[in-house]
Amino acid sequence: MSQKLKILLEQSNFDDLLSKIKDLTKISDTIKIKIDNDSIFMYAMIGSESIVLAFKSYEIPTKDYLLIKEELTHTINIIITSAKRFVKNMSFIKKDHKIEMMIIHKAENDNNSEARSVQIKNDKFKLNIETGETSEIKEITKEQLNKRLDLKNKNWSFRIKNSDFNDIKSLSTINSDDTRRILNINIEDYKVFISETNLWEIEIDYITEENKQLSINKKFLSSINDGGKDIDAHVFETFILIKDDESQLMISFEQDFTQ
Repeated sequence: MSQKLKILLEQSNFDDLLSKIKDLTKISDTIKIKIDNDSIFMYAMIGSESIVLAFKSYEIPTKDYLLIKEELTHTINIIITSAKRFVKNMSFIKKDHKIEMMIIHKAENDNNSEARSVQIKNDKFKLNIETGETSEIKEITKEQLNKRLDLKNKNWSFRIKNSDFNDIKSLSTINSDDTRRILNINIEDYKVFISETNLWEIEIDYITEENKQLSINKKFLSSINDGGKDIDAHVFETFILIKDDESQLMISFEQDFTQ
């Protein structure tokens, strides 16, 4: 049997919530939002059931963003399709009026309840949100993610100064075309370099690792949160992880250099 859940969105944190959803749309136009009593866990990904090419998530305290009067007995799962359009529609919200959300959801098991429809009301504005099916995005729990991305399992790490990161983004944009989509990360004589083949190279760090060569798709640079700070990148067996207090970004290594 379907149930109704009425929620108020915290007006003071509305812009921050929407900016995080907008950031996830850089990864994919389909986003999954999981709401429980403690946190809002939302993510986007590119890949398949067996291979994840890129993944980004946010985990933020529920109480800071949503006012829910009743105790949740299930995690509420909302799959937003056409998320870029959703963000544009949400820009019509007036933060000086209360923001109401109605979720029609149905329990699938003892832990999860799936949203069937979502509606947001704000002053004279009403928005019906397109929700997707569970098959449209892989189910990942906070526990699964934290286990997979445990820093105890990393192979090595390196740091990018904020000024170097800004230069890397600018150079990547200047030299952006269909034939140049790869960034190289090389270690030579303990020095870490980021480069585009036969174009440019920046030395970013000095570490104790032996010579190595990795490559990633540079389009994911825009998904890295820097906040004006230096960036710590953690290298696992098949991907690089960049994380902060709220978000985790996983970028898989490029395996195919034919394109």
